[in-house]
Amino acid sequence: MKHILTLAFLCLFVHASQAQYINVMTYNIRLDLESDGINKWEKRQESVVELIKYYEPDIFGVQEAQHHQLNYLNNELEAYSYIGVGRDDGKTGGEYSAIFYNSAKYEVSHDSTIWLNENGEMGKLGWDAAYPRICTYGLFENTNTHHKTWVFNTHFDHIGNTAREESAKLILRTIKKVNSENLPVILTGDFNLTPESKPIQTIKAKMKDSYDVSKKTPYGPKGTFTGFDPNLVPENTIDYIFVTGFEVESIRHIDDKRADNFFVSDHLPIYCILKAYE
Repeated sequence: MKHILTLAFLCLFVHASQAQYINVMTYNIRLDLESDGINKWEKRQESVVELIKYYEPDIFGVQEAQHHQLNYLNNELEAYSYIGVGRDDGKTGGEYSAIFYNSAKYEVSHDSTIWLNENGEMGKLGWDAAYPRICTYGLFENTNTHHKTWVFNTHFDHIGNTAREESAKLILRTIKKVNSENLPVILTGDFNLTPESKPIQTIKAKMKDSYDVSKKTPYGPKGTFTGFDPNLVPENTIDYIFVTGFEVESIRHIDDKRADNFFVSDHLPIYCILKAYE
């Protein structure tokens, strides 16, 4: 009996040791606009860094990030590196949909960026979009457990209905193409769409919306868009973390504010604790 109990304990230990937890965040940090006044980047940049350092995501995707904003984050967040390129020229021009990662915990074996248009042409508009749109992705490996995860990060157009529908399909096709080993996948982003919209439903047919399947009751406001209104309780969800191959332990819409009681960005970041098995 003693040997049986010992064996059972060892089996449980091995099973538990295979559990892989990843803390993930998506965050539209808002581009740097002088017209934002009290909410312009230089007034918020320290608060953005403080928020990220406090929650310590292992991996987080940003949207609307301009090159100088990325440089600031990269310099201030010493534990992190990032992948991604500007949407205008594939280098430093225009907004990024970059993915930051804790470089002591993860390494990237492959990364790429696709342009969300009919032919995948760099810097080109897609369908009825108002701006060029991109999706950056990479294959991340935990340096300790060697657990691998594909992470995709995007920012959908805010105008083009067809562009958003086709962008959802294109990203799902890309995931299917690159994920030949059927590894876990994380898709983060600002989708500029509410949950009932057709493109979000298209994604949810293939992936799980973390908000829907969280084991713990979601924490924070229901919505994610604030428009910098300090008196607003956000109701409109347009930012998401979608997953496959993970259980969602918890999810939080972070409504932390700056010392002056203004929001850190015009979007709330979303923070998830995910669990996968080898």
